[in-house]
Amino acid sequence: MEGRPLSSRKYAKRWRGNRMYKLLIVEDEKAIASGIANSLPWKEWGFEISGVCANGAEALEEIAGNVPDIVLSDIRMPKMDGLELMKRLSREYPRIRMVILSGYNDFEYLQTAIKNRVCEYLLKPTDIDEFENVFCRLKKQLDEERQHERSFEEGELLKEQQKFNALLKGYGYDEEEMEQELYGDDEGRFGVMYFRMDISGQMDKQRTYELKTKVAKALEEARCEEELFGKIFLNYEDHITGILMLPEDQQEDTLRECARRMADRAQKHSGISVSVGISSFYLNYQMLPQCYQQAKCCASQKIFHETPRMIMYYKEMQEADFDYYTIEFNAERIMDAVLSRNRDRILEELDSTFSVFRNRVIRDYDYINRMSLELLFHASRRLLQSSVQMERVMQKLGCTYSDIYLRDSLEDKRDFLYRILSEASEECRRMKGETKKRSSLAAAIREIVDQEYSSNKISLEYVAGKVHKNTAYISKIFKNEFECNFSEYVTRKRLEKSCELLRDPALKIYEISEALGWADVSNYIKVFKKKYGMSPNEYRSLAVEGKGRTEAEKVSR
Repeated sequence: MEGRPLSSRKYAKRWRGNRMYKLLIVEDEKAIASGIANSLPWKEWGFEISGVCANGAEALEEIAGNVPDIVLSDIRMPKMDGLELMKRLSREYPRIRMVILSGYNDFEYLQTAIKNRVCEYLLKPTDIDEFENVFCRLKKQLDEERQHERSFEEGELLKEQQKFNALLKGYGYDEEEMEQELYGDDEGRFGVMYFRMDISGQMDKQRTYELKTKVAKALEEARCEEELFGKIFLNYEDHITGILMLPEDQQEDTLRECARRMADRAQKHSGISVSVGISSFYLNYQMLPQCYQQAKCCASQKIFHETPRMIMYYKEMQEADFDYYTIEFNAERIMDAVLSRNRDRILEELDSTFSVFRNRVIRDYDYINRMSLELLFHASRRLLQSSVQMERVMQKLGCTYSDIYLRDSLEDKRDFLYRILSEASEECRRMKGETKKRSSLAAAIREIVDQEYSSNKISLEYVAGKVHKNTAYISKIFKNEFECNFSEYVTRKRLEKSCELLRDPALKIYEISEALGWADVSNYIKVFKKKYGMSPNEYRSLAVEGKGRTEAEKVSR
């Protein structure tokens, strides 16, 4: 029985985009043939020489095993001349373009060439510019033709995929069309085969998609070799899925060996282990959405098994004999290990929870992801108390919370969590050291400012130079440690001192201003009034005369 697809496979071999085109040279004079083949820059023009033949008969033998895109042929040759060759090519290989190269400017030859769809006619001797013009023009035509074919084929493939995706989703298909497509002249039962690839979470989305596309094609070829009815394709979730029909006389159990051989084929093409989930089979193809979920659930059990590959039927699945919804990480113990920088303890705690699920079967395989995310969210809240942001830790590692879904085994999920928590632990250590360093630096800065705040030279740049740090860092220290910026701190120190000096009636206002670093007394008065709501003189009156002393002290505070 020959493998039959759900729909035509005529578009299975797709043009792969920009490539070199093959050129066959047919010329009986060896010197001329060698000169054409070796002295012209064919690769620059987009061509590669696929062969050199001495006559039309040799050319047909060569073409039978290696079909070129273009044939460049002389007219007069022994055994089979160029006229006979162009007739045979026109009849047997209509897609091959033919360029005639001849020293005979004869109208009869030109008529024959036109009749047999020869696209170009060159007269000997031909210089390199003529060759370049002709073949660059042909290259452009071939590119446009291939692009048109590619667009058409991609459109047909897209239509085909949409049709099969509609089956998996359970809507949007024409019932009569689908019955004919699926049943044909036979009747049988329908189900789904789901292929799960153990792809590393480090692989980017584009590479993952390209790899899955390649494997899906290899599996479709394997399906045909296994003589299975159906279609294997990359579905709307970018998962490799097979919609299969088993004839009435074929048992579901026969699929296990087929699936194993197909998984071998997939691994050969990708280097990645593939597990297979096989749904139950039903007479009604409208059960395919349920079949898809069954097969997907089976293949996803691989995350709980340590075997390199797993092939599971849905009918073999049994609900786990324990309430796995009660299983969770001991978040407090894990965070104690994180904060104490005990990496061995972190791994031990993760392993103790993951080990409960190993070699077990549960239907809600996504529970592991939810449980893992809850641990990360808990860690994020706790780490904020140590001034560590989980999002920055992940950014440094190049990952996000949702990457847990990309980890395809318990070991991968455990390693993902361990990597994040270990880095968070290291960040806690760095932050603790940074805090201590900042506190020491802040004390040095405070000492400098407290001693020299009244100096005209006091500034952010001056202090930064004294402690050998840049101004931006000093500014940051002030905001973090003193809860104000540098200029506010200096101004506050000067105003507090001025309140003390104003109690001495012998000191002039301008003398106090100059002593505290204000070159302009009016600026000092303005700043003082803005801070205390009265002028320096008004403050002095209250303080010196003893009237309202309590009010003056309140103001100065």
